[in-house]
Amino acid sequence: TKQYVDIDVTIVPDEDATLEDRKKDFRLNRNILLKDTDWALASDTPLSNEQKTEATTYRQALRDLPAQNGFPNIAFPTKPDFL
Repeated sequence: TKQYVDIDVTIVPDEDATLEDRKKDFRLNRNILLKDTDWALASDTPLSNEQKTEATTYRQALRDLPAQNGFPNIAFPTKPDFL
């Protein structure tokens, strides 16, 4: 039988890492969050239109993080409960 395992991955920043390494780790973590929510925008998603809009807003906030002041020392946006 085919079985799938879902593993949560969190990148733990190294306090001694260079700024470029911290940015790289932050983007990696952000990309994982984006990948984990790809399903929400699929054409056959069970989400309501309101939830799809909220998911789209969340995903755009993730994409916009590197442009914010203080990057990479900023917080991730709050993920909606249904994601």
